Amino acid sequence: MLFILIAVFSLLLQFFLPWWIIAPVSAVLAALVGGTARNAFFSSFMAIFVMWIGVSLSKSIPNQHLLSGKVAVMLGLPQSPSSWIIVLLATGIIGGLTASVSALAGYYWRAALKKK
Repeated sequence: MLFILIAVFSLLLQFFLPWWIIAPVSAVLAALVGGTARNAFFSSFMAIFVMWIGVSLSKSIPNQHLLSGKVAVMLGLPQSPSSWIIVLLATGIIGGLTASVSALAGYYWRAALKKK
């Protein structure tokens, strides 16, 4: 449930707000819905990882990965037909880690308020 909520809300809000909206969305939803710390961390990581990879692929496939390939060269990767995959994976991992750390913070914030 947390996976779907984070993916849907993040996708919708990223049309209008900056990329980092995934952090507050993950934190708030993990504080409200997150069952365990492990669930909050991994659900939010996978939600944003899958969502960002999907969005990146939907924008990269129509132009034959031209921009992703150029970004790979800018990052110092060898110019090869598959270097765009590394850029996509790095994008997903960065987004996933941002969301998962924020979700973990939201979960522990709720836990701290519960103890008082």
